[in-house]
Amino acid sequence: MNFLFPPPPEPTHDPAGPRCFARVAVALPVDRALHYRVPPALQADVVVGSRVRVRLSGRAVSGTVIGLDAVPEVARVLDVEGVYAAEARVDPELIELCRFVADRYGASLGETLESALPPPVRHGRGLRQITVVTLAPALADRARLKQEVDALLAKHEKQARVLRLLAEAGGPVKEIDLLRRAQVGPSPLESVVKRGLATRARVDDPGDPAFLAPPPARVAPPRPTPEQQAAVRALELALESRQHRGFLLFGITGSGKTEVYLRALEEALKRGRRGIVLVPEISLTPQTVARFRGRFDRVAVLHSALAERDRLREWRRIAAGEVDVVIGARSAIFAPLPSLGLIIIDEEHEPSFKQQNPPRYHAREVAMERARRAGAVVVLGSATPSLESWAAARADRLTLLRLPQRVGGGVLPTPLVLDLSHLPFTKHPRLLTDRLRAAVEQVLRKKEQAILFLNRRGFARVALCPGCKQSIQCPECDVALVLHQRAQRLICHLCGREQMPSVNCPACGHPGMRFLGFGTERVEQELRSTFRDARIARMDSDTTAAQGSHERILGAFAKGEYDLLVGTQMIAKGLDFPRVTLVGIVSADTSLSVPDWRASERTFQLVAQVAGRAGRSSRGGMVVVQTLHPQHPAILCAVRHDYEAFVASELPLREEADYPPFSEIVRILVSHADLDRTRLAAERAKERLAPMAGEYGVELLGPAPCPIERVRGRWRWQLLLKCKAVKELTRVVAWARERVAQSAPVRITLDVDPASML
Repeated sequence: MNFLFPPPPEPTHDPAGPRCFARVAVALPVDRALHYRVPPALQADVVVGSRVRVRLSGRAVSGTVIGLDAVPEVARVLDVEGVYAAEARVDPELIELCRFVADRYGASLGETLESALPPPVRHGRGLRQITVVTLAPALADRARLKQEVDALLAKHEKQARVLRLLAEAGGPVKEIDLLRRAQVGPSPLESVVKRGLATRARVDDPGDPAFLAPPPARVAPPRPTPEQQAAVRALELALESRQHRGFLLFGITGSGKTEVYLRALEEALKRGRRGIVLVPEISLTPQTVARFRGRFDRVAVLHSALAERDRLREWRRIAAGEVDVVIGARSAIFAPLPSLGLIIIDEEHEPSFKQQNPPRYHAREVAMERARRAGAVVVLGSATPSLESWAAARADRLTLLRLPQRVGGGVLPTPLVLDLSHLPFTKHPRLLTDRLRAAVEQVLRKKEQAILFLNRRGFARVALCPGCKQSIQCPECDVALVLHQRAQRLICHLCGREQMPSVNCPACGHPGMRFLGFGTERVEQELRSTFRDARIARMDSDTTAAQGSHERILGAFAKGEYDLLVGTQMIAKGLDFPRVTLVGIVSADTSLSVPDWRASERTFQLVAQVAGRAGRSSRGGMVVVQTLHPQHPAILCAVRHDYEAFVASELPLREEADYPPFSEIVRILVSHADLDRTRLAAERAKERLAPMAGEYGVELLGPAPCPIERVRGRWRWQLLLKCKAVKELTRVVAWARERVAQSAPVRITLDVDPASML
């Protein structure tokens, strides 16, 4: 059944008629629910949790009914204009969970409820058609295509960007995906279509082919190790008690954490309860889903890359109780799963579990709260736990379970750290040292596989003038433009702006721009020129824009169709390829220099996780790390997989500076198109927040410019609040939100437990 509005009721103003007023939470930063009159014709359909259409400031918006009252708060109220079908209702338990999220993270309840719902439910849509965009047949000729793109680039850069991305896709593209990828609104695409360079068509939403695939063949579960048995037994006892418990499953890469998850879910199902499994990357979903579908019949998948029809279908199945296990990314924590008994967060340390838009929640914290309300068990799994989770385990707020050995004949890879600091800098430095090249050659001779990791995409990071020594900067952001050679464009990785590479310096006219630094595209080029017979794939956000591309690349690599896989962090975790015997980390330093108190921790986690992709079978393996900082604890501990040694070096530094896990951080970001107004607004915010320091014992730092001071034409300053008493955090956030309320066009955002300081 589609989510349709009933016919609009006849207007009525009969004072003697039934009176019913709904409190509606709308998806706007409004601190309170708004009252609307429920017309008699709709009163039978409007209950707590109903999704309704109302009018606010002259425009129609959607909202959720969170209460019904006999008397409104104000004298004049508008009518509810429509109600979505009953299957779009929000469960009262989800409303209360969203209320907790809104209070903790400084968002409105309406914004939080919108974030918790998939778009079809959020907007009252049923199964639908989608708009796809296709390149005009005349542009199949590459010379003609390049001519059109270059002509547009001079005056209509956004249109040129749309056309180039459409050409790179190589076929029909969903309009919504194309606009998101190009970071533009509908107008540039409309202009491209009017010029006859592309066509649009309405087609049935094809959904995700993965849902049509038959479940994998059932295989006998492997014999558990004693450590796995002990972990499962502890989880079984917790499930038996039907009380909330939290566990940290600390196991080195390849130690069989997934098998513990599977057996714990089996124990939950035996007791009539169900489970949610969160993974940090969409690229991990295919392998994870395959393993869980091989053990369970009723599995649902939820993540943002699914077609709307698939998300809607899965949401309906979950709400109807037709599913036992839900697998998904961050937002799957809100899945309407009844009889919840177990929540598993794999790779719990990953920053992708932190939402970057309002409400800026962390899925780990929401999971703990949801489990507390449901009397459920939470398992946080990682080979490199976040320091917050490790500290919670040391304080007995989580129970620590250990898996210290690899299973299935796998052994930890042999580490080799190569010091790059002594190598001479040349105009065209080789990205792979002789030792790493020799290791790749050996892998190819043995018909094995290797992964080459670099957490930067593009070809060259900086276009530098040898005359005036200036780099080509994005005019809207405080960053250099990155060269993408295949596209022949300089691209800003923050706002998406593009321009053609210049032969001469645009500032001083000096000829011969130099392109410095490197990304995955250049690594791929060097590998192709060095190992001409090797089959090479690249996996980064440039090559995975099309739907299904994650599954296609990883599936081909798993089948042995590629010898070498080059990629960014999306290949660094959770993937299990037994034929991979070498991991080469082209540069381990990309995150060490980031101005963030988590820089060392993130570097350790990333290096340790990607190193763990090697040696996952009896073949053994090696990890080769190229770095300018070979003695840094994050590097040395990561290649040795010595998490506790890293913690011993890092935690005292955090404690001395009073950073998490020894405090809670709230970041207040102030932005405006004018630098002076930004600075003044930040200083005014500090004045208003100053009394909080005395009342709540909060340390107030700043204001100061952000490390990247300008993004998308807006200047950015920030303040930090350090809150020692975690139990006071909600009060601190409420105080801060009330006192720094923004006045347009100044934009002020609160971010509790920020994932990034950039």
